[in-house]
Amino acid sequence: MVSGHVFRYGGNVGTHLIIGGVDVKGPQLIEVDNGGNVVSLPYLTMGSGCLAAMGVMESSYREGMSEEEAKNLCITAIEAGIYHDLGSGSNVDVCVIKAGNKHTMYRNIKTDNQKMFSKPGGYSFDKSKLTILGEYK
Repeated sequence: MVSGHVFRYGGNVGTHLIIGGVDVKGPQLIEVDNGGNVVSLPYLTMGSGCLAAMGVMESSYREGMSEEEAKNLCITAIEAGIYHDLGSGSNVDVCVIKAGNKHTMYRNIKTDNQKMFSKPGGYSFDKSKLTILGEYK
């Protein structure tokens, strides 16, 4: 469904997704790119740090890994993306998806590349010099 929708708009939706889940075939990872192309593989990487992450996945992935081994492999791959790409952020999150609509989200397992220097007291902006379109409370 996602692929058909994205393909219909000829890449103008701007979709870059990795969809994960468990169905009658077992665990699935499916990548949908902005052109509506679909690929399903045992492991996938996407984004600006994906080349470094893919290098880790290709060299260390094996069938039959334990959950802990798979989580550690994902952490290592994400860290490779963070350290070898300037636009990849700093947080490492991992989601474990199991059959029966069960999933566990591990947020901020590691937070690398912390900002070393910041302005004491933070930043403030003079509202009279800004055009404010709306405020959320």
